[in-house]
Amino acid sequence: MRPVGSVMPESSALMLALDLGCCVIINWQELQGQDFLSLTRNDAMHLLKLSLVVFSCLLASGAYSFAQENWGRYSGDIIAKFLPDGRNMRIERGFSYTDGRGRTWHVPAGATTDGASFPQFFWIAFPPFTGRYRAAAVVHDHYCQTKVRPWRETHEAFYEAMRASGVAENTAKAMYGAVYNFGPRWGIGAARRGPGADKYRTDAEQEAFFSELEAWIAREKPSAEEITKRLDETAEVPRTRR
Repeated sequence: MRPVGSVMPESSALMLALDLGCCVIINWQELQGQDFLSLTRNDAMHLLKLSLVVFSCLLASGAYSFAQENWGRYSGDIIAKFLPDGRNMRIERGFSYTDGRGRTWHVPAGATTDGASFPQFFWIAFPPFTGRYRAAAVVHDHYCQTKVRPWRETHEAFYEAMRASGVAENTAKAMYGAVYNFGPRWGIGAARRGPGADKYRTDAEQEAFFSELEAWIAREKPSAEEITKRLDETAEVPRTRR
């Protein structure tokens, strides 16, 4: 997922660039009465440095904006058919999702998916084969079945694929948090869940957790990385104060 903490928010970077731009204009206006050729070496260097800083900030702001929008892309469409059992769906034509780091998550023709990587309480509010998250859910389900990549990367790819599909940020974060906490795990770190995870044994308890998770995300706007860290530490989220 996208690194956080070391990157200036886009709005802050843009405001800084605008402020510095104003400084350049003000400095230029103060020197306007002079012929450019009559400017002292120090004045000329001062304006040049400010201009370079503004240009750098604008470039940084633009690069940050591009990185945030680069959630990856899909190649091909989902063409699938429900099997006679009424639950499993077979992919009729392979498709791929390439994440923001260039890793390709391919789902081949003939793969079957049943949505089992979704916690059961999800199925009413978020059926795995509908909505904008459908393609992300199929990719996630396939890699949860094959287990050819680490479980953490697989859950992270689910979040990024949802964002690439146009799923709203808060919804994608909440779905990611629920899958991270209750979804399948395998390989390294599979046995360890945050302290307190065992208290959410029933669908009703998991649904209550999800409601608190949604409220926390809407209230405090944590990043996906912060959600991961919180769940690793406690398997719980801060509750809404009443």
